[in-house]
Amino acid sequence: MNYLEVDLNWRDTSDSLTLSAYTPSGSKLGTYRDNSDGSVNGRIHINIDHSHGYVQQGTWKFKIYGESISGTEDYTFNVYQH
Repeated sequence: MNYLEVDLNWRDTSDSLTLSAYTPSGSKLGTYRDNSDGSVNGRIHINIDHSHGYVQQGTWKFKIYGESISGTEDYTFNVYQH
């Protein structure tokens, strides 16, 4: 595996979600927000790759948190191995 493509998409820029990523060894890579991918569009779309030394084999964990939500917020979440 060369990298993980992580995509959290809720499409509503008036609400704010965060995404925390954890390696199989339990290390937290960080907490990402809508602007972490360079665009404010109701989506967090990042790649986790070898250049950061982070692509470990095993079970990755992700935490999605509604930082500022009005009512409820639907979202899609996908992780792709490349």
